[in-house]
Amino acid sequence: MKPTSLIFFLLTMLPALLFSTGVTAREDNPALEIPGVDETDIRNSALAFVNTTTAPGLEGATLNVDNNERNSDQWRSSLGFSAEITLPNHIYNAYWGLAMVGGSLVDNLRFTGANGQPIHINLRRDIISLRGSLGLSFPLNEHFKLRPVITIATSDMLTKGTATGLLDDNGIPTVITGENRAQILSTTGTIDAIYWYWYDDYRLELSAHYNLAYTDSFSETEPILDTHAWSQTGQLKSRISGPTSLTLSGRPWRWQAYANHTNFITQKNSALGYTALFEIGGGIEWEINIKPLDWFGWQSIGISAGIITSRNVEGFNVGLTAR
Repeated sequence: MKPTSLIFFLLTMLPALLFSTGVTAREDNPALEIPGVDETDIRNSALAFVNTTTAPGLEGATLNVDNNERNSDQWRSSLGFSAEITLPNHIYNAYWGLAMVGGSLVDNLRFTGANGQPIHINLRRDIISLRGSLGLSFPLNEHFKLRPVITIATSDMLTKGTATGLLDDNGIPTVITGENRAQILSTTGTIDAIYWYWYDDYRLELSAHYNLAYTDSFSETEPILDTHAWSQTGQLKSRISGPTSLTLSGRPWRWQAYANHTNFITQKNSALGYTALFEIGGGIEWEINIKPLDWFGWQSIGISAGIITSRNVEGFNVGLTAR
């Protein structure tokens, strides 16, 4: 790889994999070459941002990662709907979903160059995605169902980066900037296992979700961004809701409390600074329970808030809910 190309990749793809291992620059050209760089690792670390933003089952979130080498802020949000369609004379139902997803990452990385000078690399990524899902829902009994789903998502990702503190061949500090755009196509197979139980007016919901995704990245401006990768994500979710004395238009309001765990199974910690997230929160929702068409139903709308935590990462989630 050409030295100048390497710096461009470090700016446009995520370089955290390099810094967390204590890699140092070469003596003959400390500014422009860093040994031990694996192009596949650099590519896959960028795709980690795509996965943690667009994977099915992820709710909105604002995250902050803070450690000795990096400080980053990431957010994601989505607007969409999903529903089951009753299929007459079948033991299963159909499932569909559509969503628009957006997200951003601002990553500030700090490390020390071979000559002892501080080096700062600042990255910003923005992504917008459209995804559609189709699947089947198999009710195994009155409290439990399995739901296999296929999701196709197309995304556009823009990355900008700036590096300061690098030295040129004459030992003079330089500022290097880079920018690229990539198109992402993701195909995800999902298995959802969902359990629910009513006790008087209280409802308990437990679910497990597993995603296996194949992601292709394409770029007309930089061939190295043409890449692909497999990723796996697992989630465990729990939720309990109960009645309140509030009503609106004759329909009741219910309180809810939830706890979720998300594990990005194949993601290295150095990619974004985390591999798992824990979230706990609550809210209130208004029961609608309408189904104007067989393929479209609306159970409730509401508002919820939660806190997110894991090692070196903190965050929160505040938003509207629709089910």
